Amino acid sequence: MKVKTSLAFIIFFTSLVSTLLANSADTLPAKNDTVKALTFTSLFYTGLNQIGFVNWAAGGENSLSGKMGADYSISYKKNKFRFHHQARLAYGLVGYMDKRVEKTDDKIDLLMAIGRTMGAKWTLTGLTTFKSQFAPGYKYPDDSTLISNFMAPGYLTLSLGINYNPTNDFQLFLSPVSGKFIFVENQELANKGAFGVTKAVTDSVGNIVVPGKNVKGEMGLNLVTSWKYSLMKNINLNTTLNLHNNYIDPNKYNRWNIDVDWDNRMIFTINKLFSTVFYFHLKYDDESKTIKYKVNDQGEKVVESEKAMIQIKESLGLSITLKI
Repeated sequence: MKVKTSLAFIIFFTSLVSTLLANSADTLPAKNDTVKALTFTSLFYTGLNQIGFVNWAAGGENSLSGKMGADYSISYKKNKFRFHHQARLAYGLVGYMDKRVEKTDDKIDLLMAIGRTMGAKWTLTGLTTFKSQFAPGYKYPDDSTLISNFMAPGYLTLSLGINYNPTNDFQLFLSPVSGKFIFVENQELANKGAFGVTKAVTDSVGNIVVPGKNVKGEMGLNLVTSWKYSLMKNINLNTTLNLHNNYIDPNKYNRWNIDVDWDNRMIFTINKLFSTVFYFHLKYDDESKTIKYKVNDQGEKVVESEKAMIQIKESLGLSITLKI
């Protein structure tokens, strides 16, 4: 029922966006318009960190870590038509010499918006977002327990709403009804019911009778707000907050559980080539459970608890940056 409802929303969303595009083409060209129609901004960065120990009494592990990323945005404005696309991509690894390699960062975050202005600050907007990762993730230092992969999870959100944009540095998008799809394309994780999909049905001895579902559909309110602020001449803050709920959760008490995705980065510019970036990311998703394990008396690893928890990721490092 959830997926069928969300599919109906997609059809409605696609039809409305097509109407927006058709109507924007009929708008008369603006006279004396000195604003550049197409704009492109980007930030590419890479960083390395090395730690070495020789006869160090306090102990430690030799390691080499690296991280690469790209943030870019493309905007097009013509008469009343608006188009915006942005991407945030990152991938990082740390290697403990000849012992193991672990992933430190992995992000695919894409956004596309198409809209038609309704005034100086308001735009009727169709918004699509997609979030996932590039490579498998494990319960480090245990690299045999898979906990995530590309499209496991993958989040696709389709929204129609109003965008409020009073300045170039602040915008607020609100959609009272949006469709959200959660993909878990790794069957091992889907069978466990990871990230909220329906888990597999098993018999009395644990054999799978019905495989776990790979897709879950939701429908709810979607709010996205972003703000760019210059704290000082060489210190800039970029923050984005995304809130979403599920109106059609089978458990009515969960329908106003708000999923939170709050992305922050503070950029300390040293010169044209080097910068220091403090990154802070907070998430809460009622469908994404954190599993804690313990070893029982027989030496077996068993699940101790499985519940939704606040997730935090932060990093601070020196990067070589290229702005275009």
